[in-house]
Amino acid sequence: MKVLFVCTGNTCRSVMAEFLFNKMSADKALTGFEARSAGVAAEGYFPIPGGVTRAMGERGIDRVEHTAQLVGRELMGWADAIVPMTAGHYDYLIDEYPEFRKKTALFTDWTGDEAGDVPDPIGKPDAVYRACRDRIESGLERLLERHAPQTS
Repeated sequence: MKVLFVCTGNTCRSVMAEFLFNKMSADKALTGFEARSAGVAAEGYFPIPGGVTRAMGERGIDRVEHTAQLVGRELMGWADAIVPMTAGHYDYLIDEYPEFRKKTALFTDWTGDEAGDVPDPIGKPDAVYRACRDRIESGLERLLERHAPQTS
């Protein structure tokens, strides 16, 4: 399962989802599970905030090496699932790339999270980054329980 997580600047939510998905998949020894991320308004010079690196470090992800990238057809074509973090991101993707509608699902729909959009923590205190990470991680745990091959 190849997953593309999408947020605004590709520095916070989608990056945390990418790194958590890849770590959680590796920890479960799942083959063929890979995530990437992009943003609807990303620029390569956007830095990864310290709140993201600290939140990921608390989960054993000590190096968050990532360059923000703009979402586009090539990345969307690569993915089996395209997962935007908000309804606004979803609407943008469907408007700009209608050919990918069938494999695009809002994070909350994809993970079974009923709380609505995943809010952007950019510029907020570390506690907000941690809460965002925890919400993403919880959703990914539910998702992997449902979609990962069961081992005996």
